[in-house]
Amino acid sequence: MERSDFVALTGQVIATIPAEYLEKIENLTFVVEEWAPPELLAEYDDADPLDFLGEYLGCPLPERSQGDAGGLPDLIALYQGAIEAYAEEFDVPLEEVIRETLIHEIAHYFGFSEEQMDDIEALWQEGRSAGLP
Repeated sequence: MERSDFVALTGQVIATIPAEYLEKIENLTFVVEEWAPPELLAEYDDADPLDFLGEYLGCPLPERSQGDAGGLPDLIALYQGAIEAYAEEFDVPLEEVIRETLIHEIAHYFGFSEEQMDDIEALWQEGRSAGLP
């Protein structure tokens, strides 16, 4: 998929996130990159770029102080190549993979740990296996 189409689809998916969450987001930027950068992969012993669908870069809300407001924006990067590969390999609609990746990374913005997200994602998988939306 062309980058511009992927970016447009990402914008459409962001618009479906419930307003009660989007209203609480401040100073956060979303970007689309082709793949996770080498520096990130190096942090994980030169991990496979297919393992990284997205990344949150910033200071989670619960860890912020009053002085943190107004600085450079936090960033959520989506890695298009990995997301497309995941969608194809697991026969999941691209929009669904983008949505789950965004929700995962936004959850980090709100202070959820990787372990908490693993538990939530396990529930998503159970629901998918049971045929739930």
